[in-house]
Order: sequence, then C-alpha cells, then structure tokens
Amino acid sequence: KIIRKIYIRQIGFDKTVYDTTRNIKNVVTKIGKALHSNSKQWLIKDNLFIRENKPLSPFKLADNERYLRDLDFILDAKIYVLPIRNNKDSVDLMVLTRDVFSIGGSFNPRSATKTKFSIYDTNLGGWGQRVEFNGLIEEARTPSFTYEALYRKNSIGGSFINGTFGYTQLNTGSSYGQEEETAYYIRFDRPLASPFTTI
Repeated sequence: KIIRKIYIRQIGFDKTVYDTTRNIKNVVTKIGKALHSNSKQWLIKDNLFIRENKPLSPFKLADNERYLRDLDFILDAKIYVLPIRNNKDSVDLMVLTRDVFSIGGSFNPRSATKTKFSIYDTNLGGWGQRVEFNGLIEEARTPSFTYEALYRKNSIGGSFINGTFGYTQLNTGSSYGQEEETAYYIRFDRPLASPFTTI
C-alpha cells in the first residue's frame, strides 16, 4: 500500500496517547501547560523517515515510533494506519505525539563550599531547540563562579543532523583536576537513527 497523507496530532500533558479522552488535572499540570510550548508540526515531520507517496513498511513505522520516543522533547508517540474508504491501494497515517515538559533543572550541593546547578529548556518555542545553562560555585576556584551555556538544534532542516553551539568555563575534558578550561565550540552530529534513514 502507498502512504497517501501523513497527519500530525499532538496532545497535552493531561492526556495519554493510548486514551486521549482521559484527562489528568492538577495544579502542576496547569502551571506546566502555561509555561510549555507544544512541538510544531513541521518539527515532528522533520523527524520522520516515512514519506508520503512511498510504500508502507511496518518495520519502518515501528522504528520511527522508537526514534520519536527517544527524542529529548517527546514523551510518547504512536503511528496509526488509517484505511481509506473505496481505496484499497493507499492508506493515511496519523502520527500522535505527547511532549515532555521541556523546562527543567538540577541543584547539586557537593559540600559547604561547592555547588553545581543546571537549568534548561529542551524544546524552546516548540522548535526542537535545547538551551542549557550549567553553573559551578566553588570557593577554592578562581574565579569562584564558572558556567557553561549551550544551544542545540534537533534535525536541522529534516536532515537528522543536530547542531550544537556553546561556550564553557568548566573543565569537561580529561584532566587531573587542576586544569581550567575556557572554550567556544561548534559540533554537528548525525546519529544512526535507523537502518531506514538515508546518508
């Protein structure tokens, strides 16, 4: 069968992909919905390796579901095959996704004089953009406050190539514990998302 149309549908934090009629209502959910931006439809399409007007492959569908679930900003995903009345040669697909609440952070006091913290948004504006700020406060260091800031874009233009741009004052490389590191960096990577993705 040939894939005629691919439809994208997103659901909120208060629903599940297995039962979209079931609502989860509490104060945390309401605050989360006010702060969160849902993933854009074009962003979901940029992370699909199934295409319209191509033959339907159940293996590719299953693999694409797994890949969507592995993204930082997607909590769950299902792809449904929809038969078309009076058309036995084609089907439509419904891609149903549920976002992760994208804003988070951590606070890790290691001792009375050393504290690490991090704040991030894994899906800024619903565009698959990760913005992260990591900090370290340590009295024994000079300067006592150092930080790292990075920006990461998922699947640039649907190419499955991720781009990361950052600046760091934190020592993240191999070290003996005494070196200081200040660096700007640009990194592009293309993970092996699936045997079905093209190079």
